[in-house]
Amino acid sequence: MAKKKSKRKKRPQQRPPGFDPNEKRRQRLEEKRRQREAAARAQKRAEFRERLVRGMVFAAIVVAAIWFFFLRTQTPGEINGNPVDEFREDGDHTNDPVNYPMTPPVTGDHSPSAAPCGVHGTQIADELYVHSLEHGTVGVLYDPQQVEAATIRDIEDLVDEYDDRTISAPYSGTETPISVTSWNKMMRLDEFDEDTVTEYIDAFRGRGPENLPCDNTQDSPFDPQSLAPAPTPTPTPDDGDDDGGGNRNRNRNRNNNDENGNDAQGAADK
Repeated sequence: MAKKKSKRKKRPQQRPPGFDPNEKRRQRLEEKRRQREAAARAQKRAEFRERLVRGMVFAAIVVAAIWFFFLRTQTPGEINGNPVDEFREDGDHTNDPVNYPMTPPVTGDHSPSAAPCGVHGTQIADELYVHSLEHGTVGVLYDPQQVEAATIRDIEDLVDEYDDRTISAPYSGTETPISVTSWNKMMRLDEFDEDTVTEYIDAFRGRGPENLPCDNTQDSPFDPQSLAPAPTPTPTPDDGDDDGGGNRNRNRNRNNNDENGNDAQGAADK
């Protein structure tokens, strides 16, 4: 009968002093914990960014709504210290002359036709001008008796910088030398200031009750010579006033008549 081999007992593994058999397990658990914390922090940051973006979008929508419904239609009441006067008049089409309560007119009844936009060298009929303002046009009017020719050219150059819905034209008898006008609005200026007028144009152009296109097709600059008085004609020897040629002509005619009378009388005596 064969002898059974006896199993050799395993000798216990020698571990260095201080060795912890659970150290690797603890390390794995610690790594998993750190990963979970990092994932949680990343998720919180993502959620914060998402809330921030949603808040910014919501704020932008609110601001846009406030501007569209409340601020979009507001216009300045003064520009660089110059008040913008406001007038309220109903405006209907009429073919009759209109007596406007303000000079120059900026609102009220007006012609069915509108004046062309651009540079005008002569005064525009009130009824045509008001209809242009109704379409959102801004007019820069000047009194040629109060404004120098160089300033008039500056006004016309400014209007030329715009493609549409601006007018420059002379207008006599205004309260101030320059009147910047739009529908229901007027800013009076004692002198031309390009920055102020530009700001007015940018604020009110296209703000009429009928915002219709009006290309600047008119190009007839103002001619300062149109204000010069007609020259006095130089008297000729045959012409004359009462103290000169006129008396001479009358005396000459009287003498001729006398001579003819004497000749007739002499012939009768014979």
